[in-house]
Amino acid sequence: MSTPPALRWPLPKPSFGVTGQPVACPECDARERLLIGLDLDDHSEDPSHMACPDGHRWLEPGMPRRIGAQLLADTLDADPSLYGWLDELRDVHGG
Repeated sequence: MSTPPALRWPLPKPSFGVTGQPVACPECDARERLLIGLDLDDHSEDPSHMACPDGHRWLEPGMPRRIGAQLLADTLDADPSLYGWLDELRDVHGG
């Protein structure tokens, strides 16, 4: 069993996986306002934890966890003050 992400982060727009295929909820086909699980320490090729606005959760093979780790690292590099907001973000978006 894989460990849950450290933080869930909303993707800003419909996204495409590493294969070029759109990322969509396998239950309701939602493609917008998806949440991706982020873990700064997980640079693996394992599927990312995902969730849609309706609360469906799945592992998305088109989005390796390294993408979430890089997204979080880039965000924290651009604005290190966000480290102080991580607990609040977890409360809003879940972990």
